[in-house]
Amino acid sequence: MGTLLVRYWHAILGKAFLQPRFGHRRGALKHAKIRAMIPQASLAAALAEKRSDRRMDVLRHIQDCGSISEAARRVGISYKAAWQALDTLSNLAGVELVQRSVGGKGGGGAQLTADALLLLEAADAMGHAREQLHVQLEHARQLPTAADPQARNAGQAGISVATTLARLQVMTSMRNQWPCVVAQLSRSGPLVQVQLQGADAGAQFVLHSHITDESAQLLGLRQGLPVLAMCKATAVAVQAESAAAALAPGGNVWQGAVTRATRGGTVQELAVRLQSGVQLVGFSREATSLRARSAVQVTVEPSAVVIALSGE
Repeated sequence: MGTLLVRYWHAILGKAFLQPRFGHRRGALKHAKIRAMIPQASLAAALAEKRSDRRMDVLRHIQDCGSISEAARRVGISYKAAWQALDTLSNLAGVELVQRSVGGKGGGGAQLTADALLLLEAADAMGHAREQLHVQLEHARQLPTAADPQARNAGQAGISVATTLARLQVMTSMRNQWPCVVAQLSRSGPLVQVQLQGADAGAQFVLHSHITDESAQLLGLRQGLPVLAMCKATAVAVQAESAAAALAPGGNVWQGAVTRATRGGTVQELAVRLQSGVQLVGFSREATSLRARSAVQVTVEPSAVVIALSGE
């Protein structure tokens, strides 16, 4: 849990570097230079945009109503999507965030763990810091323009800060996200085979990814580096363990048990908990439906695994 909070508090403490010293002439001039470097495409407007993370909203409503289904309704998402949000947050946090009980409202209740409450507190603090930074930038925008020629020239830069910030805050459609650490790198021509090991509670989780050498260089991948591994649910193949065939070494093959199953047409969407404790979502095309608690084998092609820097 500490690792996750570090990510939040980095953003909160980072605002200190942007606080202007309004009472000091030198500080005001320095801040004016910074303002001149940012086009009026409005950094303040980008920061003022309140993009709600629905995953966190699910937690907030569970805290309020004690029901996952009701929280999903309030957020405006499906029950299945609410569970996916909880699975993703639990993977990222490395701990369980919700405890379920039998016999509550709607047939069962849900309660946030102490870690979930701490996570919400940190998220609220980060939102407050964002609002404070917005106010500071609005104030800085009203300061007199610096007479410094360097600041005037910097103001002619062509970068669109609002657009850049929007790109940096992209929310991916990849439903499987796992905090990992780079365990090993093996180069083979233009490709790099990356072996990853799960972080936090998923330490027994081993994952392989194949990326280009250029990508490995740009990411600065090295042994021990914390990263975020991701893959689309459609890239995860699930089949009954009894029917699983032997696969060549070097791929991603795990055993686990189904926690939720949804049939749709000729395919079946499955939520699976691996023996390592990591949760994921994938699909099965088997004729026989798999049910909750069914033993399964899960496979993912290494080329389907995306690696991102997690900001740790």
